[in-house]
Amino acid sequence: MKEIRSIISKYEQFKKTGTKMALATVVNVEYSSYRRSGARMLITEDGNWVGGISGGCLEGDTLKKAMYAIHKNEAVKVTYDTRDDDPNQIGIGLGCNGLIDVLIVPISNEENNPIEILKQIVDRRKPSILITSLKNGDTEDFTHKKSNNPQLNEEINKVETNAQSRKIEIDNGYFVEYLPPEITLFVFGKNYDVIPLAQIASDIGWKIKVIANPLKVTKQIFDLADEIIHPSKNTMAVDDYSVALLMSHDYKTDKENLTKLQTYNLKYIGLLGPKSRKEKMLNELQNESITIRHDNIYGPMGIDTGATTPEEIAISIVAEIRACFSNRDGGRLRDREKSIHI
Repeated sequence: MKEIRSIISKYEQFKKTGTKMALATVVNVEYSSYRRSGARMLITEDGNWVGGISGGCLEGDTLKKAMYAIHKNEAVKVTYDTRDDDPNQIGIGLGCNGLIDVLIVPISNEENNPIEILKQIVDRRKPSILITSLKNGDTEDFTHKKSNNPQLNEEINKVETNAQSRKIEIDNGYFVEYLPPEITLFVFGKNYDVIPLAQIASDIGWKIKVIANPLKVTKQIFDLADEIIHPSKNTMAVDDYSVALLMSHDYKTDKENLTKLQTYNLKYIGLLGPKSRKEKMLNELQNESITIRHDNIYGPMGIDTGATTPEEIAISIVAEIRACFSNRDGGRLRDREKSIHI
């Protein structure tokens, strides 16, 4: 969502000046590509852009195609085939080596243009389904809708089930997009190791909510956090895309917080400290007849990278959370037999 938020922000800025714009979206990828379906860039008539559709090898040509779409005021679909060893082909030698379809849509002043649709769903805390016509670029929010076409509904269900956007060949073609919300970190703690974690999470567009006494939170944490929640607050607004990180560095506090978190259906609860600390905590809670769910507790939290500094540890924690939500084991990509994007 970070890229989408950046595009919305620039859109609002340029709209005030009357600048003409076009939105380029990757609607299909076969074989290898740096970016996947759903990658976007907003392009203005004077050659500025925000976002990206590749690692830099396609943006220049897409910029030219966007000027054409803006001038003609009509959607343009471009296919970049960088699979062959043709030195004149865009993308060769720059890491694409795939078949990439890009839809470029001029942005009108109408309330249902693609970016206005994105504005409506960007803060939603449930996955959204957008359907874009590959013929004219019209985009519609289909999150709570059904089509009159049973075949299209079947394809939408597949996208929802697999949580993967895809192009479908019905009528003139559609891009059915699955857009999950940002991950929200509920961080229990206010020590200095929260700062690099919050910084990295913020950089990738996640939400950070710190549970601590506001009077004892440093300015750095205040500036990075989306919200500071006092520990006395009885409830938290958690959802399927929320995780909890116990970082108080106090055994009793972490144990109490772990007990409280059992009322929430969290996918990930992270614990600092050695495995023996976690096992001791779980054994004590069991002896106290407190039911604890074990499968969502990650302790020590983080991927095994040999991290030693707060910054390195923060990277390993964020990587593990990303792997958890992607249903991956966090191993080396060189050892993965399947495509890295499946």
